[in-house]
Amino acid sequence: MSVVLERVSTPTPGAVSPGRLRGFHSGAREIDSTEMHVEGRLPSWLRGGLLLNGPALWDLPRGGYRHWFDGLAMLHRVQFNDAQVRYCSRFIRSEDYKQSVAAGAPAFSAFDTRDPESFVERLKHLNKPRVTDNPAVVMSRIGARWFATTESPYLVGFDPNTLETLPRMEFDDELDIQIMAAHGITDRHGSYWNVGIALGQKCVYKLFCVHPGNHRRDLVGSIRVAKAGYTHAFAMTPQHALIWETAMRAQPLGFMFSGRSYIHNFKWDAAHGSKLHSVSLADGRVKTWDMPAMMCFHAVQAYERGDEIVAELCIYDDATVFDDLLLERLRSDNVLRSMPRLVRYRLQSGRSDALLETFGEGFELPQVRPVRFGQSGAAVAWGAGMDTGRSSTFLDRTIRLDLASGERRIWQRPAAVQLEPLFVARPGSSAEDDGVLLVPTLADDDASSVIGVIDAATMECLATLHAPQVIPFGFHAAWAG
Repeated sequence: MSVVLERVSTPTPGAVSPGRLRGFHSGAREIDSTEMHVEGRLPSWLRGGLLLNGPALWDLPRGGYRHWFDGLAMLHRVQFNDAQVRYCSRFIRSEDYKQSVAAGAPAFSAFDTRDPESFVERLKHLNKPRVTDNPAVVMSRIGARWFATTESPYLVGFDPNTLETLPRMEFDDELDIQIMAAHGITDRHGSYWNVGIALGQKCVYKLFCVHPGNHRRDLVGSIRVAKAGYTHAFAMTPQHALIWETAMRAQPLGFMFSGRSYIHNFKWDAAHGSKLHSVSLADGRVKTWDMPAMMCFHAVQAYERGDEIVAELCIYDDATVFDDLLLERLRSDNVLRSMPRLVRYRLQSGRSDALLETFGEGFELPQVRPVRFGQSGAAVAWGAGMDTGRSSTFLDRTIRLDLASGERRIWQRPAAVQLEPLFVARPGSSAEDDGVLLVPTLADDDASSVIGVIDAATMECLATLHAPQVIPFGFHAAWAG
């Protein structure tokens, strides 16, 4: 085993939380490829790489970050080969990472960490405000090229095999956006779709597409609104993109002048409700439906049924979730106050409001089998969950959800955090749940992180993989076959 130690991740003085809460602390190392210990029996067909992305460095010698979403990004790869499973990790050398490590303190504004620049310094580049490129959320492809992203308009390149940081994508267009959804969508042709937001007296959502080998963001459609909602993701069907306008609405002048952290430039506005917009992929035409005020990070899926569009979302009734995820609360093991609800919105022609159907709660970080995504509607989803009786302090179970009957099958390790399950289909399979889930976990008594390999149909644990270190709690995964 070869280990690379960068002495940049030394936490500021203070006790590290015990047990599973270690996942919310700095201290992760960069580790060259090393073998993982396997307990159980892995499927013989499982070959490829599990990629994990998330924050790993919150504490610097002269200052730290406030929020789970703030930490500097680290990539992890778990490689499944014929004879063994191997692990490696690397920090992403974004401009934010390099400047913050050099300064020993946050160099850019983060999700809930103020901009360290003074007002006078910000005035010097008022026409082009500095925004972080710390891509600690999602990994996506444009053709064969991989990129990591956050909610700023940067795509930071990386090598999926070595995890080496590569240059950011430089666009040769004039698409003016200041915010971008973290979750882009790569279609079967390798084209990358996403939604950006231009801030101003009126805000504009801009749906764009980048084709493989191209450096141009082609504008497909736009939506002008008074104040854009906080936008983490969007959804697609074969004919439409669906953009939800949350009640957490942008305050554009704050982004320009205040120096406040990213999320404090939004304000909860329940009085004006929320909206769902559909944008035609063919001609950019927009239709809009009203709905009650909500907050939403992720969609389960979207699909079309006759002339009706259906969007299944994990929503929150207010903005409490943002405070729930402050590091101080998470490291203190406070019970989560916010509870995600599963809502099915039916969007019908001739109606101005969306029809709502609630079909569950306590379910987040959802996914369906990718091959079915956006076509006729998947029948099964998987996600990370919590006790609906509100006894969970964090995500603590992995759920298989029947989207028609509501039946739940659960895999749960005692006293553990369980993060997003990544579905990997068995090659050549046609059944929707024929495959495995790869689930990062950390229990109180674990020496290091444990990745569960779970039968996606029965939710039986087939094997566990033991990492050489605690992998800090991240957000999303991807499969590099």
